[in-house]
Amino acid sequence: MGSTLIHIIPTLGSGGAENVLCRIVEGFNRQGLTQFVLTSQGSKTDFNHDNIAQFATIIHHGHELKGIQEILRKYPKATIVGWMYKGIFWAHLWSFLYGSRTQKIFWNIRHSDFGSKAYYQKIMLRFFGIGTHLLRPNIIYCSYRSKEIHEKAFFSNQRQKVIVNRLAKLPQKNLLVTSPNEKPYFLFVGRFNRQKGPEYLRSITEKILFEYPDQELLIAGAGWSQDYFPASIQEQVKILGRQRDIYPFYKHTSALLFTSTFGEGYPNVLVEAMAVGAPIVAFDAGDSKRILENYPFGKVVANPTLFITQIKKYMQNPPSLHSRQKEGQKQQEALDFSLTLKEYKDFLSI
Repeated sequence: MGSTLIHIIPTLGSGGAENVLCRIVEGFNRQGLTQFVLTSQGSKTDFNHDNIAQFATIIHHGHELKGIQEILRKYPKATIVGWMYKGIFWAHLWSFLYGSRTQKIFWNIRHSDFGSKAYYQKIMLRFFGIGTHLLRPNIIYCSYRSKEIHEKAFFSNQRQKVIVNRLAKLPQKNLLVTSPNEKPYFLFVGRFNRQKGPEYLRSITEKILFEYPDQELLIAGAGWSQDYFPASIQEQVKILGRQRDIYPFYKHTSALLFTSTFGEGYPNVLVEAMAVGAPIVAFDAGDSKRILENYPFGKVVANPTLFITQIKKYMQNPPSLHSRQKEGQKQQEALDFSLTLKEYKDFLSI
């Protein structure tokens, strides 16, 4: 290729954006592209640091500022991708201080809407929107909902493209035949954050675990505590923390519970669960409706009552293991990440 690509991102944690970055860096590395990943707040202990370090040089601002300066000066014609709002901010600042006007900057938007009380974020979003008309960046949206929300916030509708993640994290070919948990379970995947709808997860599971006492709730994500849940169901709640291989849990769950109601762009957890044919109940956040519209074992609902009703339907008439496996294989083919990689390559013109 002969091009140089510089990714700028806040950290290399375990979120959806970081997982997509892993696959993009790996894919472009196999095509011979020189890449650097610069973080504004990251460190070598970040969840995805070692995964990305196999395919790109990583430099952390807090430890190696001179390294960042050298890279931006050495590659005056590099393509720069700012991931998320903080990454976009640092991409412009560092390029202005240390880089060149010939460096082309792309904004990689990984968010959609904000909660009703996120006044500061909504104001800042409009400042970014005004910035798109002054700076004239190329914009990548990870979801159609994200594009819609941002253009309402005065973002330019020029030089932009929606590139969905598809299946960024592949399941292993030979997943566990037996369940990773002794008892049957519902699954939630995500950190403890207001955006993830923890209050809905708590109220829904309080009712559903009372009705199905043989079931447990497994939570894969950081920041959770059993004490957050009512004492009556705490013994049925297991906190797994971050999981490097989440697919065995998707494969054997009675249902994946997706309780986000705002803030999501393209929820990776949905496509990961689809890749092994897991039943899914979801609120309408980000592109969840678009993702699940042709998936027979997924349902988007409007409120907690309907959420519980749909869980009960899956419990009363669960899809067979064979049908889940068959549907999972179909979804893996439809969600081939190589299509995402090609769209990035074409839009970045590298």
